Amino acid sequence: MFGRGVTDMANDLGTYVVVLVLGIASTLLVGQVLLRTGQAILEDAFTEQRTARSINRLVAVLFHLGALGVLALVSAVDVPVSGAVQTVVTKLGIVLLILGAAHGLVIMLLSRIRTRGQEQRALAQLGAPR
Repeated sequence: MFGRGVTDMANDLGTYVVVLVLGIASTLLVGQVLLRTGQAILEDAFTEQRTARSINRLVAVLFHLGALGVLALVSAVDVPVSGAVQTVVTKLGIVLLILGAAHGLVIMLLSRIRTRGQEQRALAQLGAPR
């Protein structure tokens, strides 16, 4: 009816599902790495482990929501390639690049928080006002 056969729509659905499954798995994997490394970084920043754990979870939730939102958008965009395999690889490549950038930004944010916390503790030890 619209110039596309049932086979084309099945291929589109298949590539869509593959991109989503691989993208979600990648997002969860990177998120777990961030949870583990973020906890150690934030424990250096805050004297209370409870505070570090809470902030780490909030940052992880923000990362997951942002990454999954981008994944949803990328999975729905048409890419100018031919073939199902090329479509999956291209979309997954875009998702992985974005995940890498998001991971780098989160680590940079956590490092800044750690540095600020260390500076505040050093000033407090010297008796200087904050």
